[in-house]
Amino acid sequence: MDNLLKDWSNWNPMAMEYSNEGRAFVDTFGQNVVEKAQAPMGKKKALDKNANTEYPYLVLKKKVMHISKCALINFFGRKHVRNIDSPPNSDHFVVYFNDLGSLESAHSTLEAFPQLLQVKRSHCGDQEKFRYEKMSMQMSAANRMPEPVKLPAMVPTHRGPMDTQSRTIHFSCNGNKHPEFLAVPIVDSSCYKSGSLMAIRDAKKRFLKVKFEFNLERHGAYVLEKEYKEETYSKPVIQQMRCGRQLYKDSTGVDAGHVSVDDADEMIIMSGYKRCVACKDYTSTVCKSCDMPFCDALCWSIVSEQHDRKCGTGQSVAIDDQNLKKLLPKAGLPPRRSKVKITAFEQSNVVYVRPADILSEMAYYRVLTEVWMHGKKAPKLDQLPVCGQIVIYKFEAEIVRALVLNVDNPKDICVVCIDFGSVEYTAPGNLYQCGSTVADLPRYATPVKLRGVPRRALTPHLREAMYAVQGSLVFELRYHKREYDYENHMQTAVLIDLEMNRGLNSFFKKIMTPVDPGLHGRGFNEDFLPHVAAPPGKNIDLIVTDNSSLKYGIIHCTPAGLAVDITKMQRAFQDYGEKIAKAETYAAPKGELCIAKYKDKWCRGVSMELVGDGYPSILFVDYGNIVPIHVTDIRAYPEQLTYPILTTEYDLIGLPEELTDAQVKSLEKHLQVGARVTCDEIVKSQENNYSLRLENLQKLLQ
Repeated sequence: MDNLLKDWSNWNPMAMEYSNEGRAFVDTFGQNVVEKAQAPMGKKKALDKNANTEYPYLVLKKKVMHISKCALINFFGRKHVRNIDSPPNSDHFVVYFNDLGSLESAHSTLEAFPQLLQVKRSHCGDQEKFRYEKMSMQMSAANRMPEPVKLPAMVPTHRGPMDTQSRTIHFSCNGNKHPEFLAVPIVDSSCYKSGSLMAIRDAKKRFLKVKFEFNLERHGAYVLEKEYKEETYSKPVIQQMRCGRQLYKDSTGVDAGHVSVDDADEMIIMSGYKRCVACKDYTSTVCKSCDMPFCDALCWSIVSEQHDRKCGTGQSVAIDDQNLKKLLPKAGLPPRRSKVKITAFEQSNVVYVRPADILSEMAYYRVLTEVWMHGKKAPKLDQLPVCGQIVIYKFEAEIVRALVLNVDNPKDICVVCIDFGSVEYTAPGNLYQCGSTVADLPRYATPVKLRGVPRRALTPHLREAMYAVQGSLVFELRYHKREYDYENHMQTAVLIDLEMNRGLNSFFKKIMTPVDPGLHGRGFNEDFLPHVAAPPGKNIDLIVTDNSSLKYGIIHCTPAGLAVDITKMQRAFQDYGEKIAKAETYAAPKGELCIAKYKDKWCRGVSMELVGDGYPSILFVDYGNIVPIHVTDIRAYPEQLTYPILTTEYDLIGLPEELTDAQVKSLEKHLQVGARVTCDEIVKSQENNYSLRLENLQKLLQ
């Protein structure tokens, strides 16, 4: 009792308990509250935790925020990882491995990629614990570096072995490269020899590098249909605007509701209108003394001198070539910030424009009128034209001037409509003789290159946009002389729509630039794209795009006239895969379109099979081969790339059920990838399946 405290006034048991670090208290709002005990673990969770602690593990800290559990499994390998724990909203992972060998492999992988993960703690059992903890500490010290401000959201995916046993679809094993088809310029340098018509008519060699861009239109892949309504009936029509004019062609034949040109002239004359003596347009303005018709002050200035001498004498006023030249302003590139109209498109980034001021517009239509009047009476060509010759080109109800560019095929002559700028192929029966007076009239259509607009194959959406702005809208032309393209002899410029106050360049670029689709929605199947196959018939030229399935009697081909368009489309796919698509891995569901990389080239394909090894089987629809492609080389398909499919799968008629290796090699030698083959007949079944008949097929099999 002597040891007991006699003075209890300063004794504070709470202070002693509070300073005892063996007990846990939380000071909240001035009160000492005991920390709540954690909820007991469930039986299954406790078993899993006890089971995991028997295996070696690593505690890792993320240096890149986009790393997930799935990415870690692929990073270390599925055969090494047993389990992964990650607390919610935490940047740490606890990765359990199957054995010490797997842990050793994980350390090696981490040494190769120190910028992704940092080792915080390692446990490997009693025997090897000290060695691995020392190794982890050394790795942490060696790899200790400040975290970068920005790191690309890229997680390297481990490429495991390809599962070839579980596949049900045969894939191409020969590894052939996709063929490239290059467009040959319409005119070559031999056409510009000194003294030739081409050198005279095209002194700047404007058409030396021009290539025909409208193969798909000629084959009907981009036929624009529109309803044409008149009072009580409607008719489907085809909208043709390649020469800058809105033409309507009755799809059923001759339209009985339309009157001829001569009948229309007679009706106008009976209405009291007369033709101007200068420009031949209809007018109601006449001289009160002699009834000489004229349109306006410009026409009057041309004929006033003759009129003053002949008025009242009964003599008529005649306009000669010199008077006509005075009437027309000079041609050439319109001044900066002047108003222009579009007459035609040569490429996605090359457009022809003409001045849109009143004087130039009058001169432009007077040239067209003069060509029309001359062309009505022009005789046909008595022989094939030559390059550089100016002719009259008649088609539908139109008569225009044209410059002959190429006569390699006497049945399909290439011309350019010089008053519009569009390149056409036509039969020689549509060409007529053109007099020197009409041939020497000014050309007001001038090409300009749209600044910032890439050259791409034309999609239906882009073509519709071109047709919508062509001919009717007025633009302001802006350019600088230092941006002149000396290689192609045209000015780089920007067109501003005055009505909408919108740049045509940015509008076109937006239309042709694909947008990376979100991965939350469903993609597109092959029916999303139109398919253009060679028509059934005999003696049709085809280009072989893939022969890897010849042992099954299948070959993939495209029409010879459309092969070059496959390579044109490739520019858009390559640009999308390299610069636009953001997702780094994508496994396209079975039957859906995608963009996949094959031999460093991004091409479009269809997912045929998902095996689970990370290598879906992709059918490249523009060529025909089927190849397992890793998910890191696949991207989702954007809806803006609406190019038609030009390659068709053909069954070879007359092949035996089983081919020997020698027979397959013989067929592959004759039907090489990229070869031009003339098939004897193309047969189409009711199920839209196509077959080829080759007469020399049996000789190849012997």
